[in-house]
Amino acid sequence: MNFLSAAERLAAIDRSRVALHIDSCLHVLDKFSTCQACDSICPAEAIQAGKPPRLETENCQGCLACLPVCPTGAFQADDAIPSLLNCAAKLETESIELLCEHNPLPEKGLKEDGTAIRVKGCLAGIGSGGYLALLALGLEEVIVRDDACSQCPWGKLKTQIEAQIASTQRLLAAWGRAEALRDSGPLEGQTLFERPGWEASNPPLSRRDLFRLASRQGQLAAARVLSAEHPNTGKHASRQRLRMLAAIAHFPKPSESGRSLSLEGQGFAVLTISEECTACGVCARACPTGALQFTRQEDLHYQMDFDPRTCIGCGACTVVCGPQAIDMQAAPTFEQIFGSREPVSLISGDLAHCERCQAPYAARPGARLCPPCEFRQKNPFGSMLPPGSKGNLRN
Repeated sequence: MNFLSAAERLAAIDRSRVALHIDSCLHVLDKFSTCQACDSICPAEAIQAGKPPRLETENCQGCLACLPVCPTGAFQADDAIPSLLNCAAKLETESIELLCEHNPLPEKGLKEDGTAIRVKGCLAGIGSGGYLALLALGLEEVIVRDDACSQCPWGKLKTQIEAQIASTQRLLAAWGRAEALRDSGPLEGQTLFERPGWEASNPPLSRRDLFRLASRQGQLAAARVLSAEHPNTGKHASRQRLRMLAAIAHFPKPSESGRSLSLEGQGFAVLTISEECTACGVCARACPTGALQFTRQEDLHYQMDFDPRTCIGCGACTVVCGPQAIDMQAAPTFEQIFGSREPVSLISGDLAHCERCQAPYAARPGARLCPPCEFRQKNPFGSMLPPGSKGNLRN
């Protein structure tokens, strides 16, 4: 193998570069999808909108803003979150400031007793999962330094940063901690202090630091869990959602008012299934995150389980459901989504075998045929009559 071919192989597995796994895109999984999550987000115009979108990797500047926005995690790369959490777990501070790699004033901060961490890429690459993970480590305050956005080549992402902060604050309101995360706003008129600052990917460690770390092994272990890397196989939620779930699991149970908090517009949904369900299982096969799980047992029993924590509300299941037995509610409460860590059973019942095609279907009193065969029996020519038969019909 020559050096050129070796370099090409290494480039192919370079996880620091953003890659678009098109098979995970909602537009590939559901041709009726209206997802526009990544449209117009790229400041370098490396993402071309479409169904599915196209990534021009030669134009990508590594801002990483596309990673947290995709509901199915189709955009993938090694992001800043693992190193950020590892760095934060090693700090003895209750307040941190987050800076992007382009911030021109990293040595000055808003709190004298705080610490700054500068991350790879843009702050828009952190997402709600990253912010919740930081606070789950025990931090009391996270200040997002977006003061330099107006002079940054990625400045258009400021609105995305603000949207992520607002979304995270809505979730934090369940514990009465919305103020634990805030943006810095303009620095003009604010008193600035010199305070420690670390690079997330390369935090300095002294001998004293090493001894202190011995007493912080719990936080370091939590940081590794909260990093929430993608599983290697099967359907799964995006890395952003997995981090969010891992973080929320580390928070205490919210108050009653927090449990009734509405999550409308947050990308969550709950489903119900009526008795019209035919137990075909198509909805589970169409679900991009595996939130729906259909099991058919040897004793002719079926069950549909649903994990609301990993449902992204894409509606693919409602589109493919022939009898329209699925109802989706896009404004669930916090309790409906996070009240249980186990999937819930939406419907279960007995199966029967169709007398004509032998396919299993949800048993119904008096029914001998599966729904497709029953439809064909009642409509032997489908929706169209055979050629020439129209003239034989009587008025």
